[in-house]
Amino acid sequence: MRKPFMLISVLPITVHISHDTDTASNRIGGIPEKYAFKNKVLRSICFVLFLLSIGLNSAFAQVRNAAGLVVDENGQPLIGVQIKLEGTTTGVITDVDGNFSINAKKGDILLFSYVGYEPQRITYKGEKILAIKMLPNTELLDEVVVIGYGKQKKNSVVSSINAIGPKELAVSSNRNLTNSLAGQVPGLIAVQRSGEPGYDNSEFWIRGVSSFKGGTNPLVLVDGVPRNMQDIEPDEIESFTLLKDAAATAVYGAEGANGVILITSKRGNSQKPKISLRAESTLLTPTRLPKFMNSVETLDLYNEALNNEGTASIRTAEEIAMYGPGADRDLYPDTDWLKEMLREHTYNMRYTLNVRGGSERARYFVSGAFYQENGIFKEGKKNEYDNNIGLKRYNLRSNIDFDATKTTLVKVDISGQYLQTNYPGTSTNTIFNSMCRTPSYLMPAEYSDGTIAGHPRPSGNRVNPYNLLMNSGYAKEWRTSIQSKLEVDQKLDFITKGLNWKGLISFDADMKYIAKRTKTPTQYLATGRDENGGLQFKKVVEGSDVLTEKLENSSNKKIYFETSFNYNRTFAQKHDVTAMVLYMQKETQYHNNALPYRKQGLVGRATYGYDGRYFIEGNFGYTGSETFAKGYRFGFFPAMGLAWYVSNEPFYPEVLKKVVNKLKFRFSIGRTGNDDTGGDRFLYRGTMKQDNGGYDLGFSDTGGMGGIGNGITEARFEAPYLSWEIEEKKNYGIDLGLFDNRIDLQVDYFNNKRKSILLQRNTVSNVTGFQQMPWQNFGIVKNHGVDASLTLNQKIGQVNLSARGNFTFARNEIIEYDQVPQVYPWLEKRGTRLNSNKLYIAEGLYTYDDFIINGEGLNRTYELKPGVVSGLSSGVRPGDIKYKDLNGDGKIDSNDQKEDVGNPTVPEVVYGFGFNAEWKGFYAGIFFQGAGNTSTVLGTGADAIFFPFQWGVEESAVRSVVADRWTEQNPSQNVMFPRMHSNNFQNNTVASTWWLRDASFLRLKNIELGYNFDKKLLKKLNIEALRFYVQGNNLCVWDHIKMWDPEQGNSNGGFPYPLNRTFTFGLDFTF
Repeated sequence: MRKPFMLISVLPITVHISHDTDTASNRIGGIPEKYAFKNKVLRSICFVLFLLSIGLNSAFAQVRNAAGLVVDENGQPLIGVQIKLEGTTTGVITDVDGNFSINAKKGDILLFSYVGYEPQRITYKGEKILAIKMLPNTELLDEVVVIGYGKQKKNSVVSSINAIGPKELAVSSNRNLTNSLAGQVPGLIAVQRSGEPGYDNSEFWIRGVSSFKGGTNPLVLVDGVPRNMQDIEPDEIESFTLLKDAAATAVYGAEGANGVILITSKRGNSQKPKISLRAESTLLTPTRLPKFMNSVETLDLYNEALNNEGTASIRTAEEIAMYGPGADRDLYPDTDWLKEMLREHTYNMRYTLNVRGGSERARYFVSGAFYQENGIFKEGKKNEYDNNIGLKRYNLRSNIDFDATKTTLVKVDISGQYLQTNYPGTSTNTIFNSMCRTPSYLMPAEYSDGTIAGHPRPSGNRVNPYNLLMNSGYAKEWRTSIQSKLEVDQKLDFITKGLNWKGLISFDADMKYIAKRTKTPTQYLATGRDENGGLQFKKVVEGSDVLTEKLENSSNKKIYFETSFNYNRTFAQKHDVTAMVLYMQKETQYHNNALPYRKQGLVGRATYGYDGRYFIEGNFGYTGSETFAKGYRFGFFPAMGLAWYVSNEPFYPEVLKKVVNKLKFRFSIGRTGNDDTGGDRFLYRGTMKQDNGGYDLGFSDTGGMGGIGNGITEARFEAPYLSWEIEEKKNYGIDLGLFDNRIDLQVDYFNNKRKSILLQRNTVSNVTGFQQMPWQNFGIVKNHGVDASLTLNQKIGQVNLSARGNFTFARNEIIEYDQVPQVYPWLEKRGTRLNSNKLYIAEGLYTYDDFIINGEGLNRTYELKPGVVSGLSSGVRPGDIKYKDLNGDGKIDSNDQKEDVGNPTVPEVVYGFGFNAEWKGFYAGIFFQGAGNTSTVLGTGADAIFFPFQWGVEESAVRSVVADRWTEQNPSQNVMFPRMHSNNFQNNTVASTWWLRDASFLRLKNIELGYNFDKKLLKKLNIEALRFYVQGNNLCVWDHIKMWDPEQGNSNGGFPYPLNRTFTFGLDFTF
């Protein structure tokens, strides 16, 4: 409300001025002259008041209380709309009734923004009440997602689909895309077992594992063509989409059972060219490395192991002390193999260059990338070659779209990779294995005078691991890959509106060339020193420094063809109809296979949506594969899906809509197939076995029996009826948007059953005469679980906050396995989980109370008391592992093993969550990734190197954790290792719950801090965007194993090539 005196300025005043020269007749406004003086005074006063009122009015008009109401397109109030004065930090939001009030002056610009609506820019003209109507953002409403063989509006999707974009993929500096996915997408389970450059691909599954014979990896398509995921540079990716249920994957027929991953690369646009450059430098260190005992500790421990078995020590305390501090390390080594052979850190580099732009008629995206990764091995000082692991990768991509006519779009895509890798002459697994097995006291890495060290019996674990790395040669690998694709999209509106034809053909080629140049050098053993202190040697290995060359090459080519008709039309603004029919054919030829791999298929899909509320979709894949016999090569895989967008219903309460603005239910059912037979091609064909001993077919040339040749017998039984694995899928989903989509939640429950799994029958009677049990589609596995994703976005003042998380739980169960009937139920495979553990159940360690003890010292004898269960091996004593006698027969044997103990080696639970904040260009992000319901068994089978003295003292390095063990001085049950033995004592090393560990973990996967420079400042430099950032990946992990990275399992005794902790410094700018 204005002040009362401000109204003076608007009172009407009329002034008349006469030019009559007659003084007597001078008039002012018709006032007689006698009043002229008074009128002049009054006029002057009014004029001063007029000027004063203008000034006061202007002064008070500087700041006014601008109030108003904000409504949506239907006139309903909008809650939480942000109103901000342009160029200032002043801002407010609308209340529950859509009202707002903000201090403003005439000419101020008010900015209105709201999630899902077009922003508005209003010039304030002093209105008392502002009425603002905000319109929906049509781009968001029309947002499309990538689906099988096409795209679909997001709000009409009936299937279970999740997608992430470049922002989520950019949180890692990793070259390999497969290692950037863990915890990022609900439904995707990814595990990285090795960090070795070039061999560091993660294993990954969609919604767990459902087969114990066929392949379990999902189908991966890049721009609609089956390709390798690890070949694409992450900076080239526009979207990464996961297809999980039958409605999404049935169109892929026999390849859809394990789920599908769709990767879409970036394309051009109709804008001025934008050049983006990213440069990164990365420091890498291993996440965890094992620790080993020194020479003195190892030899003391071996004496203890001998004494535990009643055998005298082989080395005196004085002899062992000679390996202690200050010793002559040439004669009394104490070699730390990891320190001698591994770097503490190494470096990587990455550069990417993208150019994007075009005109209305032609658009392009061109990308180039270079990545260099160095291994953690040290280089040999005397070598003329590089023995370290090294990798260089060059990526190029060109995606061009041009409108040949107004109705014809042509896309030409060409991409390629050139990969050059370097390796030691010995495989990295062998080198790491040797580091775990060779004792520290056996030999130095090399002698102080540079002489190559060796052992008189250079086999087994007595090989010098340093020689395997430094003195065994090297290998180089060159790989060139080229991918090309031509696509034509033709509108056929002249036939009927909404009809479109698409044709696509691609040709990919991959060539690999390997050169191995290896040697075994002459090696020596130091036997002492001469009178001058020089080392005296004995030659123990006769070798050569000449490199022997071995060349290998391989290649493959892939051709893919696809043609389709698509129909998309809306009737009466409420009825959305789409349809598709597609034919595809592909062929893969490997240079060492006489016959190519071929598939062909017919695909169909039809969808209908009514008024944005009700949606139905039906689709099918009819696929043929040459893997099976004629008559069994084609399979039909149908699916259908329904969705109900409840929040779009007229009856949906407006009060509820203010909280739950989006509510959508989804359901799908269908079946998909899997023609991957697990590496055994043409299983349906019968085979014969030659030179089978015991069948004499004639006389020898001397007249005796035999001599012509041995017999021929049937091997694999002919089975032309073999066919696909079939998976029946059901999915129930709900999509929720809360508080105008500031909170978005998607939850899906799935229930799948994989049937007709290929297996060799075990219950076929031997009287049938089969030499090998026949194959049959017989197995059944059930798989069910839940996956969910949650995102939150909120702005507080000038701080933009966001959070996201996802969760996956997938549990399988074997329903049918064709196992020979078991005597005891705990031996049954049915009802257990895939990748589970079959273990003996450890009850603890034997105690002195379990034995009748006679004698003293090394002559003591131990006899189990009556009623105490015997061990797996004879000679058990106090401190050895004691097992549960499941069948109560008084002894431990294979019948006391139990199926499905602990959790599977493939995690049943995976999750990820992260938080981001941005303020005035500064931003920070943190992301955690974890896995649960997974177990590992320490040191079993081929990984027995985990146990001390498995092959005697000269072939066993001992880990430091063995210090936590049972001894006569510490007869505790709460120890990690049982009683020491001087060799492989089976009772203590078999797979049992004693060695079972929870492999669950929570990893701090990524932290990123960065700054986006102010655009006004950059504009002066003709730079559009400039970002500086630092990243940390795999920074720390919380787990139960501690000895090695839990994600790596128990491979190589827990010591394969380690995973890396990385620190990255990056610069990213666009101009």
